[in-house]
Amino acid sequence: MAVLPRGIVVNCTLKKEEKMKRFEIFPTELRGVQLRIEPGIKLDILRKKTESFYQLARQFAEGKFQIDDLTDQQAPWREEIIGAAKEHEGLRGLTSEEDNFVLTVAPREKIIWNKDLLKKSMGIAYSAATREDLAVNVSVGFVTEKGVTISAGVMAKAISEALVNLGISQKDLAKVMRQEVNISLDEKKVTEMINQGQLKLLKGAKTLEITWTVRVDRLKK
Repeated sequence: MAVLPRGIVVNCTLKKEEKMKRFEIFPTELRGVQLRIEPGIKLDILRKKTESFYQLARQFAEGKFQIDDLTDQQAPWREEIIGAAKEHEGLRGLTSEEDNFVLTVAPREKIIWNKDLLKKSMGIAYSAATREDLAVNVSVGFVTEKGVTISAGVMAKAISEALVNLGISQKDLAKVMRQEVNISLDEKKVTEMINQGQLKLLKGAKTLEITWTVRVDRLKK
């Protein structure tokens, strides 16, 4: 991530196909096993080290796949636990000394602000209680008509200028760049303005989103 003058952030991301191209295949003496290496590197690795690396990678992969399978199995149980907590007000989990675990289920509130409706609601007071940050996501590796390869460093230097100066056409601009405005809101100040009758929010300017978390820990380690 490249950080520019306050309020502007550039995120450079790799598309899936671009990530795959980052590595070259290095053959080994093990059947069906190839190493992945950075382009242009002449790898010097002993067969013993390759075998050891393969065993570690295989064990790690097997463990990861087992965790993924168990996570899928837990999904319906998680929903039923959340359902029970919603049905019984105040229920937030249980402990079991015999099974040595404590389960916690709890809701989390998140406020979603509609920028346009909030701005209409607050009028000139909007700028006093909010700060807008411009986030730009750029796909790195794109080569312009001038032969310039887009990177975090290039974007950090050139973001203050129009990207067309790099030779990117208006048609290609939409392919490599996405912009969004993030709001940093002083919620305490807005709440005070509402309570003091200085502000009345339009319908839809503020919505409350509730998500549930289910966590399990051991009682005794």
